[in-house]
Parts: sequence; structure tokens; C-alpha cells
Amino acid sequence: MKKVIFTVLIVTLLSACGSVNLKRYNSALKQIELGMTKEQVVSLMGDDYTTVEKITVENKDYETIEYKDMFKNHWFFSFIDNSLNKWYKEVEPEK
Repeated sequence: MKKVIFTVLIVTLLSACGSVNLKRYNSALKQIELGMTKEQVVSLMGDDYTTVEKITVENKDYETIEYKDMFKNHWFFSFIDNSLNKWYKEVEPEK
């Protein structure tokens, strides 16, 4: 009986953590607007991102950062001269 209660407790805690993370992302994504700075995006989405690309071409700085969520969604934010130019989501294919 103790194992059953413990298992239910662990499953509940883990699923609650996932829904909190999803709610945080959904809330943050609703506030994203083109033209925001990288700092503004990071303040909404958090600092757990990966820099995918960072280059300078013809005196313009291009940078793309990526966030991954627990549902295998990849959120990309592309900046030109520190101004959000576009953002989009890609989903990992099922294996």
C-alpha cells in the first residue's frame, strides 16, 4: 500500500512540474513581439537556451537562440542587430 501511495505522489509531482513549465512557456509566448531585444525575450522565456547561430554579415549581427520544452518542441528566436526578426516552433519527429 505504501508503494502505491508513493508512486501516486511521485507521478502527481512530476506531472505538476510539467504543467507549470508548459504554463510558463504559454504565458511567455503570448507576450513575445517582433522587435523585442534578446534580453527581453530571455527575461520572459528564461536563460535555459542554446545559441544556434551567431554571425555578422555586412555589418549586421544575426543571432538565433533555441529553447526546448519537455514535449519535444523547439522554439527558435532569430534576431537581427538584437531585434527579434522572427520566431517559430519545430517539433521533433516521432521515433
